[in-house]
Amino acid sequence: MFTPTQKQSPVDTTPSEYEYTIEKSRYGLYTSVLKDGTKMTTALTEEACRFVTDNIRIPVMKGEFDGFTSTFGSAVVDGKL
Repeated sequence: MFTPTQKQSPVDTTPSEYEYTIEKSRYGLYTSVLKDGTKMTTALTEEACRFVTDNIRIPVMKGEFDGFTSTFGSAVVDGKL
């Protein structure tokens, strides 16, 4: 049986037109949803969803995204090679 998604509190750091919530699906995925119901980003973790929404999705919608999300001078590779 389908269970409704779990809603979390809205993010306070974004302007009201870009206010969103993070919903967890029954499959364990997290999706950011604007207050008008528009679904934006889906990710495996809530932190990843919030990062992509705040640093990529909303700046793209505002027309402010410059294409860079990395830190200059940081040459750290995480994980096993």
